[in-house]
Amino acid sequence: MGPFRLPSVRWPLILLLASIGFTALGVVEANRAIRSQRVVASRALHDYAGFVAWSYQQHLRDVLLGATQELLGAVNHGDGMHTSPIVPVARDLPGYLPWDQQCYCHRPNHGPMPAIYFAFKLGADTLGYAINTHAKPGEGWAVDRALPTPVPAGRITGYTPAEQRWINDTLTRQIRSRTESGRFPLVIASFDSTPRLLVYTMMPTAWGDTMVYGAEYAHAVLRIALAGVMNEGNILPATFTRGRSMRDLVQLRVTDARGDLLFESEPVREWRLDDTTRLPSVLGSMLIRAQVKPDAAGSLLVGGLPRSRLPFLLGLLAVAAALSFVAVGQLRREGELTRLRADFVASISHELRTPLAQMRLYLETLRLGRFKTDEQRTWSLDNVERETTRLTHLVERVLRFSRSERADDELAERVDVAAELQRIVEEFQPLASARGVRVTADVGDVPALMLRPAALRHILLNLLDNAVKYGPTGQEVRVAAHVVGGEVHIEVADKGPGVAAGDRESVWRAYARGRSAGHTAGSGLGLFIVRDVATQHGGRAWIADSPGGASFVIALPIARDAPAPTVAASAPMLATEPVRG
Repeated sequence: MGPFRLPSVRWPLILLLASIGFTALGVVEANRAIRSQRVVASRALHDYAGFVAWSYQQHLRDVLLGATQELLGAVNHGDGMHTSPIVPVARDLPGYLPWDQQCYCHRPNHGPMPAIYFAFKLGADTLGYAINTHAKPGEGWAVDRALPTPVPAGRITGYTPAEQRWINDTLTRQIRSRTESGRFPLVIASFDSTPRLLVYTMMPTAWGDTMVYGAEYAHAVLRIALAGVMNEGNILPATFTRGRSMRDLVQLRVTDARGDLLFESEPVREWRLDDTTRLPSVLGSMLIRAQVKPDAAGSLLVGGLPRSRLPFLLGLLAVAAALSFVAVGQLRREGELTRLRADFVASISHELRTPLAQMRLYLETLRLGRFKTDEQRTWSLDNVERETTRLTHLVERVLRFSRSERADDELAERVDVAAELQRIVEEFQPLASARGVRVTADVGDVPALMLRPAALRHILLNLLDNAVKYGPTGQEVRVAAHVVGGEVHIEVADKGPGVAAGDRESVWRAYARGRSAGHTAGSGLGLFIVRDVATQHGGRAWIADSPGGASFVIALPIARDAPAPTVAASAPMLATEPVRG
């Protein structure tokens, strides 16, 4: 027989590969669609962040302009010239704030409370300031009261000479380098690495001097003011917030021009899809950075954020590939099974043809009367009977194999093992004698076993057939049965080529044959049937070490109600049994 080929495997294999290709293409396209959706969603969230930053900046601008106008508007005459010889000093500035009768103090109607007022003449190296002496400086301004004792920590009680020089120098440089116009510029600068927020205005006089009036906001007060702008309800439209506060939806940070933090709504681990905007230099060049909260992003977009399906799609592709590999393996296995079945059909046909040809030859000889004596006719009929027996055994083997995968509904019955083994050996002896083989039986005192009908027959006839078929002519095949523990061990030993150690498990499979079988015809079913019958009865089958041949051992459990005779733990003929499989 030439090399086996299965052209029909090509088309299923091509279809499987095509299915993997289409699945991979679907994964790529689906991932591309999701990425496109995420790009659109990211742009939308970036636009949301830009709108939030812009809206906050507009509200902050209004707050700052309103607050500075109220603080310093009274001393700012725009382009006019101050003609009065009485020039206000720093202590006069708080008096321009609205008077509140309830607190008996001055306090602004708009914006945060200034920490301190100051004033100086442009070009001079001196600076005057006014201290807030109110008991609660965050609630109002007073300049005619004594400071509380002890002075609370963090309260501004005046400027040191170094601070006075720094304010004078900083604002002078700012005024002389100004490129943008503004009535009340804000200056954010650092003194001793601490951000300071100053607001000032200029008042020119008719005699040529220019007065600089200003105020400083404490850092904590500024932070409260920046947070207050964020808490305003009209920063974002109602369609955006849907009843939620701005803090629930966005994260916001305000820094000065150098990047020093002035305010943040909450600590931010990572900025993604954020946007920024900056106030003009006359308002301190503060940078506003905003982004939509990750957990709120889905509620702002119709349908929510598109989730990445890449892990699922890759998993689907992996499953498709795995199933395809399994299918290819099944196709190859089916092809191998087809080859084995073809070999089986060829082998079984050969085994059927040989005895049929022999029987036909003897019957034709008898019909033609070529055998003259009674001895010749008897010899011819004996051969016909022997070949008939062989055919019967072969048909029984095939039928038993066809029922191997179906449940056997025959009930087990008590079987006299010794008598049954002797009867089977005697039945097989004519077939063995045709090959010059002698079969001997060494059956000890073994108890009865609960077996289904013909179970021992299937086991022993297949083992004897193998021993005679693969063994040399003139050999002796020995059959033995002994009790070992709670089992009856049946062994068939021959003088054949034996079974290689690597084949001692594979030969029990259907259609499988050992390498030592050579070109001897065989169906590959005998040992499969033997193990199948033994397993169905709770037994085992294995090949034991045997010098000069092969030794097949079958272990069948003793019936529980059958008394076991007192015998040795093992018979000398049997090899050590393997672990139960």
